[in-house]
Amino acid sequence: MSRVPAWGLIAVLGGACGTDPGPQAAPLRDRPVAARARALIEPSAREPSPSTSVPEVVDLDGVPADPLGPAAADTTVLVFVGTDCPISNRYAPTLAALDEGWQSQGVKLWLVYPDPDDAPATIREHQRRFSLALPTVRDPGHLLVARAGAVVTPEAAVFVTGVTEPVYRGRIDDRVAERGKVRAEAGAHELRDAVDAVRRGVEPEAAGGPPIGCYISDLR
Repeated sequence: MSRVPAWGLIAVLGGACGTDPGPQAAPLRDRPVAARARALIEPSAREPSPSTSVPEVVDLDGVPADPLGPAAADTTVLVFVGTDCPISNRYAPTLAALDEGWQSQGVKLWLVYPDPDDAPATIREHQRRFSLALPTVRDPGHLLVARAGAVVTPEAAVFVTGVTEPVYRGRIDDRVAERGKVRAEAGAHELRDAVDAVRRGVEPEAAGGPPIGCYISDLR
């Protein structure tokens, strides 16, 4: 499945049934800023984790894997990547460095390959070439794509336990300011800053611009 370079940015799911669950907590976005910040790090302020599983998400051995499931880290970062997207590949060293720095902070970074045509062998070769020894899942059914609202690769989404929507979604940094123009170094590190904000209990700021990359094609 081919991709066309373009612009884009990062959405969600959940649900329950049965008897009346009683009063429900307000969505994170509807709370005052101070309350939203507390909800990011205080377990007592968190909403229950959604019970909906993501069965079509699998690791490279074909085993079902849910980066946002009950065993998820307090802070989970999904980065949507592609094996044949030059802009996505350009960020391989950045992602490896971010993952190394986050491992001791309880932050889990996952690479998500949304192209159903990317076979496990192709992904393994891609990761060997670009030194991407990171936790990895395939999302051939686009369940994580839908949950994060991802549109392009590379694109990031930051989730915290108990909040179904990403608290940050967008570009990794501003190195690719516009199509065809790449800075030698980034001036704004939005993904890193977003995770730092979550760790401090502060609501992350929105990205300063949309991510630029390769469109995630609709499923056939």
